[in-house]
Amino acid sequence: MFRLGKVTCELCLSRVSRRQARRGQDAQRACVCGACYAQWENAGRKCVECNTPVRGMQDVGIFVARKGLGHSDCGGARLLYA
Repeated sequence: MFRLGKVTCELCLSRVSRRQARRGQDAQRACVCGACYAQWENAGRKCVECNTPVRGMQDVGIFVARKGLGHSDCGGARLLYA
């Protein structure tokens, strides 16, 4: 059976519906689930690449190789919120 409405979170590898996930703007369309994103926010929004917090309106990016979130300027694929 096809699961067209589900995507795999790159951080925790769980299957979630597309509505509960945020996808990256890269060619691979990497996704992160809402639970992993909320956990990252509660932990202080630290970038996995440069170890500084992501503040305000800075673009959030997903790092597939490092299994984390951070600044899109540090080389992460920019997350789309829609």
